[in-house]
Amino acid sequence: MLAMLKVPFADRITVVKGSLFISLVYLLICLLLNPGVYAEELSTEKRSRYRDKFLQIAKELKIPESEISFSFRVPGVGLVSHRSDLPRIPASTMKLVVTAAAWELLGPDFELKTDLLIDGTVADGVLDGNLIVVGRGDPAVVGRENEEDVLWELRPWCQQLKSFGVTSVRGKVLADVRYFSGPGFHPDWPRQSSHQWYYASSGALNLNDNCLDIFLGPVVDGEIDFSVRPLQPLAELSQRLKLVKDSKKHLIRIDRKFDEWNVVVSGAFFQGSQKQKFHVTVPDPAENFVSAFTRLLSAEGIRVSGDSIDLGETGLILASISHSLKSRSGVLLKNSQNLYADSIFRVLGKELGGVGSFEVAKSVLGNWALENFSNTDRLVFQDGSGLSRKNRLTSQFLLKVVERARRQDWGGDFTDHLAVGGVDGTLRKRMTQGALKGRVFAKTGTLTGVSSLAGLLFVQDSSETVSFAMICNRKKGSASVARKWQDRVLKWVEAQISGN
Repeated sequence: MLAMLKVPFADRITVVKGSLFISLVYLLICLLLNPGVYAEELSTEKRSRYRDKFLQIAKELKIPESEISFSFRVPGVGLVSHRSDLPRIPASTMKLVVTAAAWELLGPDFELKTDLLIDGTVADGVLDGNLIVVGRGDPAVVGRENEEDVLWELRPWCQQLKSFGVTSVRGKVLADVRYFSGPGFHPDWPRQSSHQWYYASSGALNLNDNCLDIFLGPVVDGEIDFSVRPLQPLAELSQRLKLVKDSKKHLIRIDRKFDEWNVVVSGAFFQGSQKQKFHVTVPDPAENFVSAFTRLLSAEGIRVSGDSIDLGETGLILASISHSLKSRSGVLLKNSQNLYADSIFRVLGKELGGVGSFEVAKSVLGNWALENFSNTDRLVFQDGSGLSRKNRLTSQFLLKVVERARRQDWGGDFTDHLAVGGVDGTLRKRMTQGALKGRVFAKTGTLTGVSSLAGLLFVQDSSETVSFAMICNRKKGSASVARKWQDRVLKWVEAQISGN
């Protein structure tokens, strides 16, 4: 048996110090001979730590790894990803892609123009002809900037007609909507939901988000006050509400069949309720525009007789309304307005594919992705809003879109149009506390079982910026828990970089 060699304590310290010295010398030699390899090993370790943490947070929230994808570009760490090349349903982060492509291909100053034409001659105040409104896809010729007057942007047209000497029109108000083709309601969308405001059809002419605003209440002398804006002669509205004394029984239902103008308001109305606002879509955007404008002309003292007069397809441009693509992008991205996104999607199809249809727009966006990004062959672009559950994007692609947009000359403006955590848009009620407030600029996406988020994190007290994309597609259970996962991951990343 070998005897144990006893080493005095002081000598053992000397041995340890010697070993440490040798290790440090070896480490220094490695750094000098292979600095890149060692740095890569450190970076790989950091990326693994970040990835594991993201997955751990998901696990704590009982979200399976198989249901999430993410791609992060973290300063000093590199690309952190999980299933980043797996196509998933993106929901409204599709709007981020559509808007970035439109800004790049058309330019943020691209004009969405709507013209008012006179087709005929004017004598003694009478236009012996028609008024023609030419639409080119502006999602809101009359937007919701003025909630008290939903026709505010058309009133100057009335004054322009009067200045031109027109007090009556023998013909009609006609809509030229040939700029777009095909249906404005996508075939992937559920027809039974067509009356919901977020499924509004897109058209070459759009008015008040292609919705009627219905106001109910308060109760006066036992009757429920009931009004509609804009006033629409085509709509037949039926109010079948019951008055109830229990606020818990207050429940309003609004119905409209897919291609009909009849609107039925039913349910129970709490007698102590104040005025409430509801929305119902219109079946035909062009008819809605023409009918509302015709009524406005009458209210402004310009009579439209409605005779059938065919004088040709050209006329004198009397007035125009023009808005830039940039001016419409704030509502599109911050508020995630579906109508705006689908309109711009179809504008891309018209301007770059020759036809303003969903099908051609799909090809235009697909070609843009193919020409500027790798691994895009499995992506699917069905609509601009992200309402179609057949859309497929990867977190890898979304990350690259965010980073590509930021590198453009207009990158700063584009970022400013995204929702800001705890401040505005669809992120107003999220990230309201702590370091994330006011520092996350992103596009959200939500459908049943789907939650996505893509954008930028500007780290507190630092010049560092994190770009990211996260998608969760759940097989069962609510997707709301995915939003908690997204917020916790961003909070952890921010803390790691800022040191807080």
